[in-house]
Amino acid sequence: MAPFVYRITPYDPADLDAAADGDSTLIAYDSRERVAAACVAAVAGFALDDGVQQMTIDNPMTEGFFSFSVLVGRGGHGLSGLFPRDSVGFHDGARVPLATGLGLLRAMVLREGAWCRLRADNGFFVHVGDRDDIYVGGGRDQESAVSRTRLLGLFADRVASSPYDPALDGTDASRSADEEFWSEVRALVADRGGVLLEERPTGNAYRWHRLTTAHEVEAVRERLTPRARLAVWPDLTDDVEGIRAAVVRGERLHLLVQQHPGGGFHKECVAEPGGRADVPHPRITEGPGHRHALVPLERADRHPLLAAVLPDEDGVLRARWRTNRSRAEERRTFLGSLRVGEAVTGVVASGLHDVGVYVHLDDDLGRFLGFLRVPEMSWTRFDSVDDIAPIGRVIRAEIIGIDFAREQVSLSMKALQPDPWQHHADTCKAGDTVSGTVTELVPLGAFVRIREGVEGLVHLTELADRHVGSPQEVVAVGDQVRVVVLDVDRRRRRISLSLRRAQRG
Repeated sequence: MAPFVYRITPYDPADLDAAADGDSTLIAYDSRERVAAACVAAVAGFALDDGVQQMTIDNPMTEGFFSFSVLVGRGGHGLSGLFPRDSVGFHDGARVPLATGLGLLRAMVLREGAWCRLRADNGFFVHVGDRDDIYVGGGRDQESAVSRTRLLGLFADRVASSPYDPALDGTDASRSADEEFWSEVRALVADRGGVLLEERPTGNAYRWHRLTTAHEVEAVRERLTPRARLAVWPDLTDDVEGIRAAVVRGERLHLLVQQHPGGGFHKECVAEPGGRADVPHPRITEGPGHRHALVPLERADRHPLLAAVLPDEDGVLRARWRTNRSRAEERRTFLGSLRVGEAVTGVVASGLHDVGVYVHLDDDLGRFLGFLRVPEMSWTRFDSVDDIAPIGRVIRAEIIGIDFAREQVSLSMKALQPDPWQHHADTCKAGDTVSGTVTELVPLGAFVRIREGVEGLVHLTELADRHVGSPQEVVAVGDQVRVVVLDVDRRRRRISLSLRRAQRG
C-alpha cells in the first residue's frame, strides 16, 4: 500500500458508519450530481498533483458491487460515452486517459452500476467504496489537495490504508487459457457434440458462446475480451420440462441461459425458484429452436468442465480476479435463501403511504428488502397505514413473491390471517337478512359492512321502492341498517344487498 492514503467522503468521518449502510446512499437525489462533480474535482486535483496522465483499470465489474437491481443506476451502467458500444475497452488491465478514469469515478459515485479500481504506474490509486467513500493514495504528501477537497464541501483525512487494497484480495489459483486449454476444449466439443462457453469479461457480466465445431472454437477465441474468465459447461438443451423442473426444485441459485433460434442469446437472468413444473415459467422462453441451460451462480456450486483465464498477448497470465464478495452478492445470496410461502418477521423501515412500506427483513443484508403493499396489510378497512404498519413496528408476514431483478421481496400480512370474506361466504346465502353499518356512499349506491372485513353493495335501485337519484337521499355513513343478501359472487368476491326488500319484510 502507498505510504500516503486519504479518504474522501461527503459525510463527517465520525458519522460515516451511521450515514450509509452499504446497500443505499443517503446523498439526496437532487444533490448527487453536485456531490459527484465535487468528488471528481477533488480526485482530479490529487491525480494532477501527482503527475498522473493515464490510469489502468483493475478488477472491473459491470454490476453487482453496489446492487443488482434493474431499478438502480442508468442505462449502460455508467459506461456510455466512456467506451464504445458493448463496453469494449472496459476490461482488466486496460489503460485509459485520466479523463476516462474520472468519468468512471463519477459513474461509481452516482452508483450507476460499473465499478473498478484505478491505478497509475507511479503507484497512485483510486478506490471507491460502498459507503460513499473514496480512497486515493500515492507516494507523496497531498495536503494541498486535501485542503482543496475541503473547500469543495467534502471531508478528506489521511488514513492508514484502503479497505480495497489489492493485498487484501482473495484470489483463486487460475489456469491460463493456453494452447493446452484450447486443445481440451476442442476435444470436449468432438466428444460431446457441443459445449457452452461462458465468457466473463468483467465481474458479473457474461457473454455466451455455443461451440459445436473446431472452427467455431477458433472463431470465438479470436474475439474474446482480454483477461476474461472462461468456463466450459455442458451443452444447452431443448428439454424445457427438465429445465422447468430444476427451477421449481430451487436447490441452488442458477443463471438461466437461453439461446434463440437465430443463434444469439437472450440476456441471462436469475432462475427464480418456485412455481409448478407443469406450469410455464415466466422466464423460460419456449418454442422450436430455443435451447436452455442452468449455470450455477454461487462460486461454491460452480463445477464447470473446464475453467481458465485469458493470458496477455505475450502468453503471461497477469489477471488476478478478486473473489471477495460484494455486499450486493451477499444480498443476492440472502434473497436466494428465501422461499415464497415462508413466514418472516421484519421491522417497518419507511413508507410510501399510498402504496406500501419497506421492511427490514434483518439488520444487515435484509435492509429495505421487503415491501408490503397497502392491499396486503389487512382484510379489514383502515384509515391510515400507521394504524397497521407504522415505522418501527415489528410485523409478521408471508412471502408472496421474490423479484431478483428488483431485489425486492413482496410481503403479505393478510396471508397469515383468516380470510373473513371466505368464512362469511361459507355461512351466508342469498335470501338471508343481516344487519350492518353503512361505510361508504358512492354514485352506484352504498357499501354496508355486514361483519368485520366483509362488505356488500346496495345498488341505487335496491335502496328504496321509489326512484333514488343518489344514496344520500336514503342513508348516511354510520347508519345501522338491515339488508337482504341477493347474491354472493365468490370468484369476484362481491356481495349484492338490498335495503328495500328488507324493509318490505
